[in-house]
Amino acid sequence: MRCLIAYHWSVSNAMRNAGALVRARRTRLGLSQRAAARVCGIPQSMLSRIESGQTDPSVTTLARVLAGLGAELYLELKSLETGGEGRREKQQSLWVNRLIVGELTRDPDRVVAVARDNITRWRDIHAGRPSILAALDRWSEILDAGVESIVATLTGQSEEAEDLRQNSPFAGVLSQKQREQALGSFRRHWEHRHPDAAAGVEQKSLAR
Repeated sequence: MRCLIAYHWSVSNAMRNAGALVRARRTRLGLSQRAAARVCGIPQSMLSRIESGQTDPSVTTLARVLAGLGAELYLELKSLETGGEGRREKQQSLWVNRLIVGELTRDPDRVVAVARDNITRWRDIHAGRPSILAALDRWSEILDAGVESIVATLTGQSEEAEDLRQNSPFAGVLSQKQREQALGSFRRHWEHRHPDAAAGVEQKSLAR
């Protein structure tokens, strides 16, 4: 059975995350770069450049690579300004991560130490889940790259950054009070920007 992958295309992140998409699929299958390149019918050097972001493949090439990895590429035009629940959750996550960035700027050693400790523990907990382990590996690379790379991932708008934030290793950096304050501020901000959506949520609550 072939796997369908949704690859969201927008003006700001067109093809930016092709490498992350290919790397995640290859890792999920447990293939080395050499083996993956062979089944995709491309040189290993090309696959390496795609995964590292050194080259942006055409849609045709990306589809060919993913086909070799047992997946189909599905392109969907998607607006960045959507008010749905999925977008709300992403914006809420981004709001909290900005507060984590503040803690990172104030005390980088503590924040990075918390992240590394979480990664170490989660590797054992999720030993049988290749996709999560791949995300943790990527987070380790980002931590090694330094504060600027961490900030870029915590607050970035790219699809890779959004995916990585789903497995953020910064749990415990913020106190419960800080999280509650951040979520409360976000809720007020969102309801101000999306009054119709907020009214809909309230109506649903009253109907229950």
